[in-house]
Amino acid sequence: MRVLLVNQHYFLSGGPERYMFGVTAMLERAGHTVVPFSVRYAENRPTPWSEYFAEPISGDGAVYFKDHSRSLGALHRGLQRAFYAPDVHAAVRRIVDVAEPDVALVQHYLRKLSPSVLVALKDSGVPIVVRLSDFGMVCPANTLLRRGRVCRLCVTGSLVHGVRYRCVQGSLGVSAVACAALWFARWRRYFDLVDYFVTPTALLREQMIDGGYDGSRIIVLPTSVDASRFAPDRVRERRIAYVGRLSPEKGIETLLDAFRQLVARQEFADIELVIAGAGDEAYAERLRAKSHAGASAVRFVGMLDDDEVQNLLNGSLLSVVPSLCYDNLPNSILESFAAGTPVIASDLGSMTEVLRGTDAGVLFRPGDSGALADALASTLRQSAILAHMSGSAISLAESRYSPEMHLDGLLRVLRGATSGGKG
Repeated sequence: MRVLLVNQHYFLSGGPERYMFGVTAMLERAGHTVVPFSVRYAENRPTPWSEYFAEPISGDGAVYFKDHSRSLGALHRGLQRAFYAPDVHAAVRRIVDVAEPDVALVQHYLRKLSPSVLVALKDSGVPIVVRLSDFGMVCPANTLLRRGRVCRLCVTGSLVHGVRYRCVQGSLGVSAVACAALWFARWRRYFDLVDYFVTPTALLREQMIDGGYDGSRIIVLPTSVDASRFAPDRVRERRIAYVGRLSPEKGIETLLDAFRQLVARQEFADIELVIAGAGDEAYAERLRAKSHAGASAVRFVGMLDDDEVQNLLNGSLLSVVPSLCYDNLPNSILESFAAGTPVIASDLGSMTEVLRGTDAGVLFRPGDSGALADALASTLRQSAILAHMSGSAISLAESRYSPEMHLDGLLRVLRGATSGGKG
């Protein structure tokens, strides 16, 4: 099978790209051909297909919107990418003509590539499977979060709420464009061109259905993790780990407050907290200042590569996912499972879906630093329970989230799309 894999970045910039490169390797090992299509950025990994990639909005070094030029040309291209981009339509047609894919697996494409990707694929007769990694189909801000709390106003109501509350970057103008673009795509029925949507969680599927999408086209297929790449340490350091984006909705300030309360208890005075990840630098600096004010053993180590993440989790006692938003099956949970590192997570959204009913972690009330501190303390005190939780985490990684299960499920969806839903 020849698969055209579409994503706005062709370099490792977050969870979607980690999935993209991982699933590419899985498909190729199974004998399939993967052809990438992306935006032409300087950071991209080398590929012979890069000559067919779409032009960037504002130069190949301007990856993020904050880096874009304010020139009229860049603003015009940015608006086209939000609504419909003829140049992207043409670029997709060019690569399809050369690569002749059997099916397209599409990830992030809104705003940087535009729904013209879907139209071009359908015009070329290529079946379309869209894998979702956030809530962008029902929420202009992608997070279902407003002012630190879960919000579903746009899911079941009008997108006007997204403008009213300035949900995208806190900007009235940016929010208006994002909401108008999503409304326009639905009005033009661009999303009806998709044969199947794939979601990592049942939670996201439910939000899509509540938002008016046809549930018969939405398949739940959890992300996978390769447990064989992890080597859990038998003797672990007195360390708690956070791995993820440094962003307010991730609840890191709750974690810092909880950690300060934890180490104030004499028995945990020697525990270290390591925070791995990157984000907006001003916010990251605020977090570092907060940790210094607490005079506690907190280390910020920045963005780590795959091997460094594995080493961090392999030797940690616990991993914490303190998100204030629903999240969508964070990679750090699955990687912690593979490392045999129990997870303490917010009792919210996908974290609840993944952890409830298992012995691989503990849930706490979202945003409650005292509850998190108590959960950390009670878990750390009981070495026998920690060992049991570690074994349960590894078992989950090897069974429920194995690459083999994911590949089998993905191939069923891709083949189903190529056979008109009959595969």
